[in-house]
Amino acid sequence: MLPTNVGSVTEEARMTLARMHLYDGETLRKLMQRAPGGSIKIEELGEKVGLSKSKVGMLLSGERPTVTREKADDICRVLGVHRGALFFEPLPTPMGTDTTGGTRHEHGRAFDADADRSSQELGSHDGPIGPYRRRP
Repeated sequence: MLPTNVGSVTEEARMTLARMHLYDGETLRKLMQRAPGGSIKIEELGEKVGLSKSKVGMLLSGERPTVTREKADDICRVLGVHRGALFFEPLPTPMGTDTTGGTRHEHGRAFDADADRSSQELGSHDGPIGPYRRRP
């Protein structure tokens, strides 16, 4: 007999999978400079919380602004701030649902750009096009 919960995710498991989003990389950078005990470098923060140097760098740049709840707590503990000062938990969006309510066409921006033009003309310009110029 197969278990009935194969492929399903319990509410408890769903809560542990939640990722915290960083509000702003610049705020994290400033807090790293003003950390208790002195300024903390990217490598040091990574070692203290168990993240790679590149992951901390991606947090600072905004390239990958999410971490697990546990890592968010660890970062905030090292920097001496409350989790809400750096991270927020996004509202859940059920998978497979359209957030626009099905009212917007997938390519709506292209259609709305200029209703008088056909789809082949959307990229054309009215004025003369200058020659390609290489930068020095």
